Amino acid sequence: MAINLPGAAAWHRIPSVSGKFLAVLVPVLLLGSLAFSAGFFVLRHRTLTEDQTRRMAVVAESHAAVLAAVLDRADHGAARTILQAIAAHPDTPCAETGGGAPALAWPPGGCPAGGRLERVRVPLPPGGTLTLGVSMAAVDERIRSGVHGALVLLGLILGGTVATALAAHRISIARPLRRMIEAMQPGGAGRPVAWESADELGRVVAAYNATLARLHAEEEALRQSQERLTLAIGATRSAVWDHDLITGRCWWSPEFPRLLGMTPEDLPMTPASRAALIHPGDAPEVLRATERHILGETESLAVTYRVRRSDGAWLWLEERATAVRGADGIAHRLTGTVSDVTERVRAEQALEREHTTLQITLDNVEQGIVMADAGLRVVMSNRRAADLLNVPADFLAAGPTYAEVIRRQQDNGEFADDAGDPDLHLDEWPEGTRQPMAFKRRCRNGAVVEVRSTPLAGGGFVRTFRDVTEEARKAEEIFDTMLALEEAYANLKDTQASLVQAEKMASLALLVAGIAHEINTPVGVAYGCSTHLEGQAGTVTDALAAGGLKRSTLESFLHDAGNAARLIRQNLERAAGLIQSFKRVAVDQTSQDRRRFALVPYLTEVAASLDPSLHHLRSRVAVDGPAADPVAMDSFPGALSQIVTNIVMNADVHAFGPGGPGEPERLAIHVAALAGDEVEIRFHDNGRGIPPAHLARVFDPFFTTRRGEGGSGLGLHIVFNLVTQTLGGRITVDSPPGGGTTFTLRLPRTAPVLDAVSRQPEPLPA
Repeated sequence: MAINLPGAAAWHRIPSVSGKFLAVLVPVLLLGSLAFSAGFFVLRHRTLTEDQTRRMAVVAESHAAVLAAVLDRADHGAARTILQAIAAHPDTPCAETGGGAPALAWPPGGCPAGGRLERVRVPLPPGGTLTLGVSMAAVDERIRSGVHGALVLLGLILGGTVATALAAHRISIARPLRRMIEAMQPGGAGRPVAWESADELGRVVAAYNATLARLHAEEEALRQSQERLTLAIGATRSAVWDHDLITGRCWWSPEFPRLLGMTPEDLPMTPASRAALIHPGDAPEVLRATERHILGETESLAVTYRVRRSDGAWLWLEERATAVRGADGIAHRLTGTVSDVTERVRAEQALEREHTTLQITLDNVEQGIVMADAGLRVVMSNRRAADLLNVPADFLAAGPTYAEVIRRQQDNGEFADDAGDPDLHLDEWPEGTRQPMAFKRRCRNGAVVEVRSTPLAGGGFVRTFRDVTEEARKAEEIFDTMLALEEAYANLKDTQASLVQAEKMASLALLVAGIAHEINTPVGVAYGCSTHLEGQAGTVTDALAAGGLKRSTLESFLHDAGNAARLIRQNLERAAGLIQSFKRVAVDQTSQDRRRFALVPYLTEVAASLDPSLHHLRSRVAVDGPAADPVAMDSFPGALSQIVTNIVMNADVHAFGPGGPGEPERLAIHVAALAGDEVEIRFHDNGRGIPPAHLARVFDPFFTTRRGEGGSGLGLHIVFNLVTQTLGGRITVDSPPGGGTTFTLRLPRTAPVLDAVSRQPEPLPA
């Protein structure tokens, strides 16, 4: 509300701040100076008046004593003379006595009633008063003189003060204001003021510069925001519109007609032209939503509808608006945006079709499927899940929480016999739902359901349910079968061990038979020689008893006895050697003792023990090795003897059997020392060889080509196990067509330790 005061118009017409400053400063200084001077001279006048009065009182007291003496003599003439002398002083123009003393006065009429006179009364002894009329003319003159000088000085001071103040005002106020005015002129608009000062005006200038900078930044931000808005509207295929509900006027941005394939001139900005574009099937819903928002039933307007393009196609638009209401709450304006959502609506429709297809597919799969969101609320399920969970399908479709599903199952009697089911421990969730898990559940009807839960990245899980009742039954059957198989396998291993032992005993029996046959010859010779010697000894004894013993008979007996003893000794030594060799080989084959031995001599001894079993061959087993090195071994000679026996006897049966080579049979054992503390033993024969189809299976257990002829198929399998496990080596077989068969062993000189207790190595035999 404007207030009109007298002189306000004249004040506003003053063209400059300096003029207004002077208009305020000069009267204030003048009035202030005058008020100060007036106060000063009033006080000064009072002080001078009081001084004049006190001084005249002193004069009156001095004259009172003289006058009292004259009056005591009743000399009135002298008294008048004294009064005349007193009145002759300019400061006391009149004097008079009274109050009990003779009434005398000078001038004769007494002190005039008018005029500016002060009365000073002093007592006259012994009674009466002396009154002097004191004039203040001298005081007034002094005051007038002081006022005149003060006015001159005040004028000079006032002029100097105004000039100084005006100069200071121009420097401190007018100059920055003029710069601000110049900066605000059209030619300098937007330019900061070049002024820095710590006073209020400097802060005003700084605030102006800061405000100007902020305005520039806001203008730039507004410009960028307008550019972004324009780009966003264009990129999102949107438009802005406004509808004045009171006047009925409409406005929309040019993007709206472009969405419809029109130009702004083709589409009048009227509610009717806009309403005519809406699909008839969507128009009622758009109208109802708009009316509800105008009436305040909804906080905002959001509606999706179809409009016809200029080419006749239907376009899906999403409209969002907000009503502008007055103080009474009545809407008088609608402002909002409209966006082209055709692609989104089509995508949603396609997604809905896919969702329907997916739901139909899920309802026809054998597995039950349930998906829960981060809040553990069921968002998708199928009928099979409802069947396996024993809950109604419409209950799952309503989107309950998984805890509600569990409670519904409990109400149906589930989990009665399984208190440890993971679904019953909801207090461990949601951590439990963030880890994959799988478990089986036995339902109330006896069915077994496999439950698998997989967590989702954004929270929640997908859970599948599969009826595995038949699989569980088969698994139990398989488990029982596995138990039976394990028992059968154990029996098979026992049988295999028995067969291996039988194979060892069979090879040992073959060795015994050969040795027995070989020993039989020297023992028979020794026996024949001893019998012949016994007969000759009886003849000599009889001749000696008859006294007919001749020298020639005795010499013949002694010659025959010497020959017989030599033959007996030679054959018994041969038999003892065979028995000793057999003993060592047999003991080695039937034990697993570890000892130190020379490899080449030991192989020669084993080969010799096998010669009786190979008497039908046209050649013996030949053993050769390094001439200077017997190849010292720290190993298991029994295992090595078993290997040599099995390989040699396998060659005798398979390589040199019926249909063998026409040339003399050759079976050789070659020993070679290798680098790295290893030795190589090669068994080579020139027999018929091994067919290529059988070559890869010769070390398999129970593999034989002469099963109906007594072969067990364990000979070479035992060889393979002894080489690789007991001796810690490797074995290979090679049988080129027409080139016989070669078994190559590579063994460490020091065999691995088979048990925890190390054995003290024995010294090499001499």
